Order: sequence, then C-alpha cells, then structure tokens
Amino acid sequence: LNGAKTILDLGCADGIIMGMINRDKRFEVTGIDLFSPYLKKAKQLRVYSRLLKKDIRKLDIKENSYDVVLCSQTIEHLRKREGLVLLEKIEKIARMKVVVGTPHGQYHQAEYDGNVLHKHKSSWTAQDFENEGFRVFGQGLRFIYHEGGLINNPVGRLKIFKIILFFI
Repeated sequence: LNGAKTILDLGCADGIIMGMINRDKRFEVTGIDLFSPYLKKAKQLRVYSRLLKKDIRKLDIKENSYDVVLCSQTIEHLRKREGLVLLEKIEKIARMKVVVGTPHGQYHQAEYDGNVLHKHKSSWTAQDFENEGFRVFGQGLRFIYHEGGLINNPVGRLKIFKIILFFI
C-alpha cells in the first residue's frame, strides 16, 4: 500500500482485517457492508473514517475516488456475473490499486452469525482473475483454508482463532 492514503473496504464486515491494516491509522478508510451488526462492531475499532450500510452491487462512487479498493473475502458472496460487474466498477474507483482476496476454487459456506450474506454464491480461480487482467498471488495454506480446513469448522470461527490463522 505504498503511497496510498485512502482505502475503500468493500464488505468490511466487523473490521478485523482493516484493524490489522490500519492499526496505526495512517489511512483514511471508508468501509461498506450490508449487515448492521458487523458495522456496529467495525465502528468500535475506530480504524474507519466512515462506515456505510450499502449493497456493493449498487455502488455509485465516482471514478478515481480512492487510492486502493480492498475487496477481501467478499466477491464469492455474489453471483459470478455480479462479481465481474463489481470488478469493473472497482477498477474505475481505484486510483492506484485493487486488492481482491477470495478462496481459490469451490469453497462451500452457508450462512452463520445470523447473516444470510455469508453464503457463498460463486467460486473463483486464479485464471478467472488473470482473464480480467489481474496479477494473482496465493495466500494461505490448504490445511487451513480448503473446504475441510481448520477455518471451516466451529473452532476456526472463533475470533481469536481467526486472527491466529490469518497470521499463519
């Protein structure tokens, strides 16, 4: 994120990831999510300049508004076509960089935390992003992140365990 000053965090959820990225508050960050309980938690972290309850499929943000657009663990919750449209939009919104994080390939996830938005509606591969002109980097270990991995069981959903696994 060298040189970045502003970040748009799409699907910011409870803000845990941005809490790690912006713990020193060097970025001006806008978070967008549709699940009110997560926005309340994110607000408590005080790493966001603004938090908005919006549907990311209906973004109406002008071009070149943010240095970086982060879409971490979000695009797989949209249908494939909706995700492709979102990628086109965020490429226009970002001045410098777009960062997308998603499971590689099919990864079943049902709703949890009382949030129907957690359900995965699409799967993505490195090739999908390369076809859209993105450079792709791997992240994570299969024993943690694959379908039957540690993160996809009740223990892996505990907040402290999520944070530990994130750093692994």
